[in-house]
Amino acid sequence: MRIAMILAGGFGTRLWPLSRKEYPKQFAKVLGDLSTYQQALKRASILADDVMVVTSEMYKYQVIGQAREMDIDLDEENVILEPDRKDTAPAIYYGLMRAEDLFGSSIDVTVFPSDHMILNESELFRALSLSIRSAEQGRISLVSVPPSKPEPGFGYIKAGKEIDEGIYEVEEFVEKPGVERAREMLEEGKWYWSTMIMSFRASLMMRVIEENLPGVSEPFKRFDDPKEAYRNVQKVDVSSGALAKVPHLLSIVPTKNLGWSDLGSFESIYELLDKDDRGNAISGRVKHAKSDGNLVLSKRLVALVGVQDMIVVDDEDAILVMPKGKGQELRGLVEAMLKENVPEVLRHRVTYESWGTKTTLLRGEGYEVSRLRIYPGKGFGPRKHYHRSIYWQVLTGTARVMVNGEERIITRGKGTEIPVGYSYTLENPGKIPLDIIEIATGEYLGSDDVDESGF
Repeated sequence: MRIAMILAGGFGTRLWPLSRKEYPKQFAKVLGDLSTYQQALKRASILADDVMVVTSEMYKYQVIGQAREMDIDLDEENVILEPDRKDTAPAIYYGLMRAEDLFGSSIDVTVFPSDHMILNESELFRALSLSIRSAEQGRISLVSVPPSKPEPGFGYIKAGKEIDEGIYEVEEFVEKPGVERAREMLEEGKWYWSTMIMSFRASLMMRVIEENLPGVSEPFKRFDDPKEAYRNVQKVDVSSGALAKVPHLLSIVPTKNLGWSDLGSFESIYELLDKDDRGNAISGRVKHAKSDGNLVLSKRLVALVGVQDMIVVDDEDAILVMPKGKGQELRGLVEAMLKENVPEVLRHRVTYESWGTKTTLLRGEGYEVSRLRIYPGKGFGPRKHYHRSIYWQVLTGTARVMVNGEERIITRGKGTEIPVGYSYTLENPGKIPLDIIEIATGEYLGSDDVDESGF
């Protein structure tokens, strides 16, 4: 049985405003209509008999909700929630333990990072077929790309002799070699970047981690409670902690023109995208005059005049404008805004809940307009507010609303009001999603103005 395991627990600051603390880059729709998590989920669903996602407890409903947007029904037992972020080695080991519980010990696994962009899917599936073949022969097989520059923060794999058509032994695996060593590797040749897409027998990877990273495996064996295990587990990535120590157990599948990027910065997105005749990389509605070498990502119309080598990102509720090469300064600014609890750094306009999604459309002093989508059979409440009144207008579907014990059935084009202090519940009793425009007005609209204590 083949299982696809998607790693979706990371959080980065270098892609703000697309990436937020509660909405990290793997869930952001950076290019096109699918997030990189959704792209990984689509590939995994094609490749494997079943799919597991390892993520943070904070992102549970993003994982399930974005799967639902693709008409993929992801079982909650297949969503493995990490109590804490401890890097890739604990994530993979814990995920494999849970996979064995669900599917037995004789499983083959392909791991997909959820925050990488891949443009050439036919090349990816060609490489994956070779990687899976090598894994079946008893190796941990990694899909790789030729390096384009001396990038010090990547994993580098040196290819040895060819052991099968398109599959090579690994002479050496070096994680984050530093700038000087990375330059030497490019000059030497035969070195490739690891994409962290890899295939293996679950039993082999678990043994490699157990033998080389007892600080990862032993807490899981000692504690039945995952939270207690994670309090004691070593924080370490699987590449430097385990794979780099067992090159004889690895194989490498090089790719050509994969169109791969780890989306580590806006500059990496610029490198990935096609450019116009003035060197501008554009996604969205953009008009420009006498502007060169810019990256523009926008959902609204952006006009540039006489602008060179800038990054412009408009995510509707927040805009970033900065020269290229200033990613480190952006990281510092975002971290400072996190300390100030700036809402646009913490939360995205779109939030995922157990019942559906909420998209904030407009916000001002004393009012907030949102679009709610409630999945069939789902809902929320009872709850009440002490500082706001709410008006709901149904766009599609049928709503069953209870207001102070009175049932109201609201259909398309109809609405209802919930005064301050009234208790209410909302349910979608129908077979299609329920879409509602919500208008909240009041003197205080903070997220803590919600009483869900039951009445």
